[in-house]
Amino acid sequence: MTLTDQFRYLAKFEEMVVDMDHTEAWVTLDLISCIGPKSAQRLLEIFKTPENILSAPISKIKETGFLNAAQLKSLAGGPDREAVEKAFTALKAHGARAVGFDDPSYPEVLKQIEDPPLVLYVKGSLADLEPAVAIVGTRAPSHYGRETAFSLARDLSAKGVTVVSGLARGIDTAAHEGALEGMASTVAVLGSGIDVIYPPENAGLAEKIAHRGAVISENPPGTFPDPGNFPRRNRIISALSSGVVVVEAAYRSGALITSRLAMEQGKTVMAVPGQITNVRSQGPHHLIRQGAALVRDADDVLMEIAPQVKRAIGITETLLQPSDEIVELTGGDALSIEDIARELGLDVVEAAKRVSMLELAGKIVRIEGNRFTARSTNE
Repeated sequence: MTLTDQFRYLAKFEEMVVDMDHTEAWVTLDLISCIGPKSAQRLLEIFKTPENILSAPISKIKETGFLNAAQLKSLAGGPDREAVEKAFTALKAHGARAVGFDDPSYPEVLKQIEDPPLVLYVKGSLADLEPAVAIVGTRAPSHYGRETAFSLARDLSAKGVTVVSGLARGIDTAAHEGALEGMASTVAVLGSGIDVIYPPENAGLAEKIAHRGAVISENPPGTFPDPGNFPRRNRIISALSSGVVVVEAAYRSGALITSRLAMEQGKTVMAVPGQITNVRSQGPHHLIRQGAALVRDADDVLMEIAPQVKRAIGITETLLQPSDEIVELTGGDALSIEDIARELGLDVVEAAKRVSMLELAGKIVRIEGNRFTARSTNE
């Protein structure tokens, strides 16, 4: 690049950087082609902020030594103001927003993976998503698979666990629909832009999810559902979750990619067994043979992720002693989760999480009518 080109580059970006706010700087950097999450993170380690990257002389960026010619050319050309404005116009039109890597609402668990998204495009709320479990599987499930995904998600949500999936047809759709029958949030991770719902018939479901949780994507607005986007989005599904449950999936499938990524991230991998003659059972049975936990219901899942649930809601062994306020409260009367939340001034989802842990610990028991009572010390 000639000195004249460098001056043009600097003049172009100085004008943009002066006028933009911090979120716009993140989106501007995110819209530069060829600069993926790993390269962007390496640049941020050196230049600290997206503004500094955008306004740095290209010679300084070239000195880092890890960007190839195509990346340097893209960074030198950069996105124009029209592209940035178009992205924000689309976000506003769809009631969504951009969340940069250093935004307080950016999920901490997502920052821990090797290549976290530079920006998340979000419709809904990212608050109180932990603990979370991903439920994934085939786009063409059997009746058994669909019903199992639905009931697992519904029961986990009723116990205060966020359900994460990918909004795809089949198991993903059943999982989101089941979660909406419970109490906790559900999160859909897209392989398209936040304004391009795929499959299109799930547009209504996406709206419901955004009101009870979040629809998110690392892809800028306007991104079409290219097949190559879906394997990449699976790392986000697993990263947001304490564990991944595979319900039905072929031996080679996106669900098994998600489970592999979960293992690499140190997450718990679980699988629901199926009929041995069903090709959709190949994936779960393979995982079970490889050491994945066999799960049948929400209680099995909770047992597998109990340590993560405790950490997420700050429950210690001290709080699980008989002196726990929920145990004391249910010592006289059998109460519903809503009753417990009201009596103790807790959010109903927080109450559900605490009740689930106390139930697993054997301190309280569930009785008819979905009510809870303290376990008798004489048992």
